[in-house]
Amino acid sequence: MSAPVNAPVILHADQEHSGIRLAVFAGLFVGFLLGFRLVALALETLASPGWQDYVPFLSCVGAVPISLAFIWGLERFLKRVWHSGLSIALDARGLFVDDRRDGAKPHPTDEPAMTWSANMSQLRWYFRLSGYARGGRERRVPAKWLCLAAELQQDEARLSVFTFMPPDKAAAWVETPKQGFHFVNQAELYQTSVRSRIGPPVRPTIPQHLLQTKDARYWLAERRRWEFGIELSPHDFATLLRFADQGARESVPPTN
Repeated sequence: MSAPVNAPVILHADQEHSGIRLAVFAGLFVGFLLGFRLVALALETLASPGWQDYVPFLSCVGAVPISLAFIWGLERFLKRVWHSGLSIALDARGLFVDDRRDGAKPHPTDEPAMTWSANMSQLRWYFRLSGYARGGRERRVPAKWLCLAAELQQDEARLSVFTFMPPDKAAAWVETPKQGFHFVNQAELYQTSVRSRIGPPVRPTIPQHLLQTKDARYWLAERRRWEFGIELSPHDFATLLRFADQGARESVPPTN
């Protein structure tokens, strides 16, 4: 993979932002009402008189799959046209972060936040979405899935990105040693007592004993992911890492 020279690649972050979630929730009711009317109309037109008494019940049953198909299509459409306002642009020079959320005005700059030609370190880790009290976006993802995360650092600049994948798709990343993904066990951090399960889930403070282990840098990076991490789709996450890897290879001077 070689980075494009002209047009940048735009990675739209946080695709399932709150606006889309609200629209999908409202769309569920719209889809149900639409499905109810369509099924009722079809039954009133085609059903024999003996079935007319069952039209309301059959319309409710038939409206369920129609409403599910409606919100599935609605969500796919909205993700293409309604972005969160946070994006990462990749070109031949480096990466740019554009944050227009909350009505913020863009601050265009010709200088990338990180450049491929300069030294850039990477830290990659993953964890299973089970065995701990999940919250936020993690709670809306199947418990069998994995969270894959990466932190890029160049001088004082850091960029933390992550994505969620089912185990079969994540295997190509986490089971390939050269990809460098390190497993962290969230169960070591979260309490599992009954008392801890009462009330909404909260991000715990990383205990000192974990910060004294060989995995300390991963726990610190995970804390930064909680606070500043940018969620990407699996495809965009892979694209960013490929750009970073390609840039790292091209920045290494040839040996004689």
